[in-house]
Amino acid sequence: MSSNRFAAVIFMVIITSAVSAQADFFQYTDDSGTVVIVDDAGKIPPRFRHRTKSRAVEVESGGRSTGVTIRMNRIYVPVTLSYRGRTIKATLLLDTGASTTMITTQVADRLGIRPDQTELQHAQVADGRVLETYLTKIDSLAVGPKIKHDLGVNIMPMSGPSLGADGLLGMNFLSDYPYQLDLNTQSINWMQ
Repeated sequence: MSSNRFAAVIFMVIITSAVSAQADFFQYTDDSGTVVIVDDAGKIPPRFRHRTKSRAVEVESGGRSTGVTIRMNRIYVPVTLSYRGRTIKATLLLDTGASTTMITTQVADRLGIRPDQTELQHAQVADGRVLETYLTKIDSLAVGPKIKHDLGVNIMPMSGPSLGADGLLGMNFLSDYPYQLDLNTQSINWMQ
């Protein structure tokens, strides 16, 4: 590829990444009084369609917000993790009660983290149990435009019901980036 063509491709990527997109969201209240937000009108049960509100929301792709998925009062955040030249995408559950970000052993395997590259630790979970975890540092963790380098993460085997996620996004990432959670647009809006 010639240098002029390469420069044109880079320019187009920069221009298109700064453009805002329009997204439609639909909101209804179910029989139990729960407000449900969906991105497709076809997902609304027919008996609730008369109680639906629709709104178009500006979703900025220039780095001010990150789309998340909210299901059953859980916030699932798309992340990118890097470790020694390997980069993967995963979904972490936002957990302001977790002091450290946690990944599953499956994610650690995908990143190529070996047991000898970790340090045995003990962590107390919400129900009071103390579990063995393995601490390591990954090269980076990115959530949308926010990235933290040399982040300590705990590797914890999953037990009990599945989280439906690849781990927990903890305060050792979240406390560095002020944000607001917007339930209507299902996004994290970065304050800085």
